[in-house]
Formats: sequence, C-alpha cells, structure tokens
Amino acid sequence: MQMLNYYFSPFALFLVLSAVYFRGSDTPGTLAPEVKHSLWILAVSVVVNWWVSSHTYRFVGWTRFMRSIQVWMNYVWTVPLFYLLGAFWGPMWLLFVMAPVTAALTMRWWTTLLTSLVSSGTMMAIYVFRGVTPEMPEAFGMALVHATFIVVLSMFVHALAQTAMRLVAAKH
Repeated sequence: MQMLNYYFSPFALFLVLSAVYFRGSDTPGTLAPEVKHSLWILAVSVVVNWWVSSHTYRFVGWTRFMRSIQVWMNYVWTVPLFYLLGAFWGPMWLLFVMAPVTAALTMRWWTTLLTSLVSSGTMMAIYVFRGVTPEMPEAFGMALVHATFIVVLSMFVHALAQTAMRLVAAKH
C-alpha cells in the first residue's frame, strides 16, 4: 500500500492539478465551479487516503477491511473528478486505473477483475453520458481502448504481485 502512495498518489495529484491549471477560468480572478469542486474533492481524498494508509497496519484485525475501503475510496474520488474535469482534460481517465491497481496488489484475482470492470464500466458510462457513442467511432474507439487498458493493466499487476509473493515464499 505504501508503494501506491509513493507513486500513484503524487501522479493523481499532478494529473488533477494539471487539469485545474490548464482549465483556468472563464473569468480572470475566479475559478470555474467544476475546478472548485475538484479541488475540494482532491483535498479530501488526499487527507483521507493518507489517514487510511497510515492506519492500515495499526489495526491488524482490520487490515483487509481497510485495504478494501482504500480501493473503493479511490474509485469514489475518481468518478466525480473524471466527470468534472474529463470533458476538457483527456488524461483524466488514468484516475480509473488507481482502484484496480490497488486491488491488484492486495486482493484476490476475482476482486481485481471486478474492480477493474466496475472502474472501466463507470468510465464508459460517463463517456456515453457526455455524448461519446458508437456513432462517433474514433472517440468511442479510444474510450474502449482506455477501458480495456484498465482491465489488462490491473490483471497484469495482479499477476506480477502474485509472482513476487511466490518468489518470496520460495526463498523462505
């Protein structure tokens, strides 16, 4: 879990702040409403993720539950951030990778698959809600590639994590 916080959290922070910076404002000196909301969601997510990850191993009996909470919290933060910022900042779809990759490192195969399907399915639903449909083959095709990448990457990370655990177990 700490590894995710060292790599994915700063990336997510950079991704959202880049979207906010490049979005700018329609009126100088003010922030667009979606930018304000996104900054609040980002601030809350950083604080909550930090707290959960710093307390995950303090309560040994709750470790599995705390990991699940962190996976689904990453998903919960991603949905409104993607909805608010994804319309004008294309790379926002990468936030949907965080929850499945977190699941891949700490959960079973089927849970990783479920998390990745929920994440990619939600992303596709938001794309469709925003008007990306099969009648727009190029945009819809890119969205499908994004959704497929989320599933493939999370399953790949899960396989790597399982291989690493087997190698460590074989050494002992």
